[in-house]
Order: sequence, then C-alpha cells, then structure tokens
Amino acid sequence: MNKEHSKNIMKRIYYRTMQSGEEKYICALIRKVFDKLVAPDFNDEGIKEFYRFANPVSMAERSASGSFVFLAFRYEKIVGMIEFMPPDRIALLFVDYRGHGIARELLARAIIKVQEEQPNVSFISVHSSPYAVIAYERLGFVITGEKTTEHGITYIPMKLKVSR
Repeated sequence: MNKEHSKNIMKRIYYRTMQSGEEKYICALIRKVFDKLVAPDFNDEGIKEFYRFANPVSMAERSASGSFVFLAFRYEKIVGMIEFMPPDRIALLFVDYRGHGIARELLARAIIKVQEEQPNVSFISVHSSPYAVIAYERLGFVITGEKTTEHGITYIPMKLKVSR
C-alpha cells in the first residue's frame, strides 16, 4: 500500500474515549484480534485467563475503578482500542486495522491523559504477548525482563520512557 492511500485511510479514522455500554463491542474486537493473532501461542489455561480479563463486565469494573479506554473508529466501526490502568500500565492494546498508525495514535492519546493526571509518571509499562513485541518496539518500548508465563499467559515485560 502506498503512503498516499494510507493517508487517505487515516483521514477516515477518529478517536474518542469509551462510553459506558460499549464494552461488549470493544471486547468483540479484542476477541477477534486475539483469536487470530495471539491465542495460537497460548494454551487453554492462558486463553481462559485472558477471556476472564478481557470481557465486558471486567472492563466496566476496571473503568469504574480508574482505568480508561480510548477507541479508534473507521466510519462507525471500532478498529482499535487501548485500555490504560493508572498510574503507568497498558492493560490492553488491540488494533484490527493495522499498518495505519492507529496503535501509535491511541498510545499518544493515552500518554497525554496519563501525564495530565499523573505528572510524575516517567515510564509506561506493558506485559506484551510474544506476538506483539515487535509492534511495541516500533512504538519505542524496550524489553525489561525475561519471558514469563503466569496462569497460562506468556508475556514479555516492556517499558517506554515518556518525555514531558
């Protein structure tokens, strides 16, 4: 795809925070991307554990406790999301329409919000799936620890230094 085509697509992407009641649509996007790209590297225990975390009820509970979600839309369809758990951790980042800078823009918006609410935060952390490590590295994250498996979920800890 050429750059001009990608720019035209990006003009059709808009962003906003999650509204109450949208959790089921967000989790449908998460499940679609997870099942296709991440789940093949997980065992049954890990998949079940992931779904216990990434479901509408759990998301609504986290949101009521201070987490926030930014969404990316193409026309009226959710094509990306980031859930951030203050003070400094990405809980979920999933994009169905990859290669157009959507994850980068979602991350940038989350960082702005974090810096407004938590001005002393200097690093953003994430437990990346093995599949997503390269994507996070492209966003500027660095690996900070060994690959770990807990409750069947395999992840690599990563951090991003944020500037003021």
